[in-house]
Amino acid sequence: MLTEKELQVLMLRQEGMLQLEIAKKLSITQGTVSKFEANARAKILEAREELAMLDRLGIKVEKQKPDEGKLRSFRRST
Repeated sequence: MLTEKELQVLMLRQEGMLQLEIAKKLSITQGTVSKFEANARAKILEAREELAMLDRLGIKVEKQKPDEGKLRSFRRST
């Protein structure tokens, strides 16, 4: 599961912000932004691999909608 900061960094990158801009906005170092981004991408890749394995085993996983309230709060805080 992504942490709040990892999600914030990915959302800001999706908006087109550079790592340095994100670092300033979140009051963290550019290296920390890079680490959050790398960690998030690794977690997403791992989740995809796990879902593929479950699919090969014939185990159905129902998709869940993201918690819109949580996403709105992330957007407001960034």
